[in-house]
Amino acid sequence: MDQLLLPYLQAPNESERQQHLDELLLVHAGPVVRQALRRRLGFYVDQRGINPHNQDAEDLYQEIMAKIVQTLHDLRNPSATTDIQNLKQYVSRIASNACNDILRTKSPARARLKNNLRFLLTHHRDFAVWKMEGETLSGFAVWRDTSKSSQKELFDIEDRLPSFRSTRLRGENIKQVPLTKVVAELFQWVGGPIDLDVLVNVIATLIDVKDHPVESLDDHTAAFTETRIADSTLHSSSRLEEQGLLRSLWKALRELSTEQRDVFCFGFEDQAGRDLFTVLLEAEVVSFESLAKELGRSTKEIVGLWSKMPMDDEAIADEMKTSRAQVYKWRFRALERLRRGLLPFSGRE
Repeated sequence: MDQLLLPYLQAPNESERQQHLDELLLVHAGPVVRQALRRRLGFYVDQRGINPHNQDAEDLYQEIMAKIVQTLHDLRNPSATTDIQNLKQYVSRIASNACNDILRTKSPARARLKNNLRFLLTHHRDFAVWKMEGETLSGFAVWRDTSKSSQKELFDIEDRLPSFRSTRLRGENIKQVPLTKVVAELFQWVGGPIDLDVLVNVIATLIDVKDHPVESLDDHTAAFTETRIADSTLHSSSRLEEQGLLRSLWKALRELSTEQRDVFCFGFEDQAGRDLFTVLLEAEVVSFESLAKELGRSTKEIVGLWSKMPMDDEAIADEMKTSRAQVYKWRFRALERLRRGLLPFSGRE
């Protein structure tokens, strides 16, 4: 059984058990589910599972979280046979299956493309599909069992597609190019393994695979950007409002303990893959010098940290010279305090 689950399963009373359950959902399960919704469906919900412009996203998030809660509840049954060795991978599978169900019913053309790609990748000797850290990766056969590109690079792939079209397959009608050639050219261009769902999205964009429009699927409207600040309860509809809300966030962060603040800052990532320093500096909420002063570090140290952000839990633990378990606790406390402190600015009761 995953060590993360033991405090919950071994809690001596219901009050403590509920506290551990809240921590599991807020710190560990929620971020995995939100990432799956963004990557597979283009759905975004905030930390509370809310998107006022996309009821489908809210409903699906709550449905997935309800399944996770039921699974965790069932684990307490003495006759339970489920053995969760890796909680985050288990949650990722639940979320992925729920997203796949939506895609099969609402986006049949994309589902067919994914099936065709999977068949090609598993039957062509030059290609491969493999599992790593709970994700399905694709690439050339010689890349098998290697890690994917960084998250920032994955976001960049779709942004750079015009460059791909102009440098590869120039002058050809891409819809008439064999899928094998398109995939090979894309792998060579990227230079490393790609998450299978990212590959499907990119190929669908390249060859213009479309279904009949479905409300709130792949919602990239202007209204959708109002909820783009990850792991907070902030919502903005203009640059000025976003700037004001970010100032509120920065003020709230400075009121946390040093450990809680640093854990949140180092691991923050918005839906565009930007770290917190980038978000704050681009919005002109804080200057580089004042950022270093507030964090009690030299500008050289800030540059070093910035180059590694956003960090995963292991990197944060290493940076702060502590355990991952302690990182989880600090993040949980930080999110709880930020959620309470920032709620008045969220525009909701």
